[in-house]
Amino acid sequence: MESDPRPQTLIEQLQRRCAELERELEALRERQQQRLAVAAIVHRSLLPRPVRHERVWIDVRYVPVEQIGGDYCQVRFSDQVTCYITMCDVTGHDVAAALLATRISSEVRYGILYRRDPVEIVRSLERFTGEYFSETGLLLSFVAARIDLERMELTWSGAGHPSPLLIRQKTREVECLKSQHGLIGMGLIEADGFHQDTVALRSGDRLFFLTDGVLEVFDAQQRQLGFAGFTEVAKSTMDCEFSQVADQVLQAVRQYQYGPNTDDQTLIVADIR
Repeated sequence: MESDPRPQTLIEQLQRRCAELERELEALRERQQQRLAVAAIVHRSLLPRPVRHERVWIDVRYVPVEQIGGDYCQVRFSDQVTCYITMCDVTGHDVAAALLATRISSEVRYGILYRRDPVEIVRSLERFTGEYFSETGLLLSFVAARIDLERMELTWSGAGHPSPLLIRQKTREVECLKSQHGLIGMGLIEADGFHQDTVALRSGDRLFFLTDGVLEVFDAQQRQLGFAGFTEVAKSTMDCEFSQVADQVLQAVRQYQYGPNTDDQTLIVADIR
């Protein structure tokens, strides 16, 4: 009696279908990787280039966890003697975070173009995200700083962002430029009002702007580097050649860290000449 060929035929059909689905899935993965690669190029194009101005030198470093992330920063002159430094960290490091960071970049650029006070940029960003992105559930920390190289002063306004550091060249005194507001996107800033502060600058002073990915690294004993640890790292580079400072800071962070990065790391170092 001949065996029924139908079960074998069905198995072969299923195997062929599985192979087809695997090929389709692989093609989908390749297309997704291509799109992410393009998104990463767009995201990196937002990063500022080094500045070598007669009154201020600025370097920028960005270390993403994945191809794209939620960190963003700008260094932009509104005129010959006024430099804006802005930094943002959107919760998450995926496509949604990167898209919001990109959109915020253009919104902040508008504020710089019109030479708004840092507090006005924060106010505008809070209203902008509340109007267009309140349903996304995304939050962001942000800081806007304006360096007046003629008056030699810095004015800043922050929203839940890690405090930039101002280190005095002669005394090594450290001043923390603390955020005056909570995170953007929580709807709380309007109720508390908006604020900015100003501090005098001197030749040789150095500024460090960073996202929390630089601070939230742990050693083998699960001790966090934190703000105090980063401050010591920053102070240790005050006698270094400026072009080496940003890389030396991040190298020290990597040496402290046990295990891979879990968050994007963005660092801006500015040297007042």
